[in-house]
Amino acid sequence: MKEKYPEKSSISPKLEIRSSPIQGGGIFAKEHIKAGETVIIWGGNYVSMEEAMRAKNQEGKVVLQLDDNLFTVEDKGEDPAYFINHSCDPNIWMKNAFTFVARRDIQPGEELTSDYILWEAEDYVAKWDCKCGSPLCRKKITGKDWRLPELQKRYKNHFIPLINKRIRKSQASH
Repeated sequence: MKEKYPEKSSISPKLEIRSSPIQGGGIFAKEHIKAGETVIIWGGNYVSMEEAMRAKNQEGKVVLQLDDNLFTVEDKGEDPAYFINHSCDPNIWMKNAFTFVARRDIQPGEELTSDYILWEAEDYVAKWDCKCGSPLCRKKITGKDWRLPELQKRYKNHFIPLINKRIRKSQASH
């Protein structure tokens, strides 16, 4: 049976989008959020590799690979989940290909952040330098950061399925 993918993104009613001191818009907690609580569902146009490459090359869409033959296609900035800002010590992470959960308790007024390497594999290189202020800050974020052993340990099983598989494969070959 084919897995059901959410068509539309949704954010918890405990959240709101507003101006962020990190960058542009951000997602902020209006209420206390408990560790493990679902906060964001990434909906989208889930497609095959062939459809994704056509959308990227012919239509200029943003394409993200989530699993071996699972891609999402979107327009930049339209989706509420697009407002997740980066931190090298985030308070949310992936539960599966499209669900974000709280990594720890989040207080009202706190901005929700995630480490972009949880879903960016290979070709991604941030055009900005990270200034998250965390002692764990890597400054430059790339799609190859998931290969770092300390990040594999820190985020164990909380990457998108594609990266989780790559980590398991690389660890099995050592």
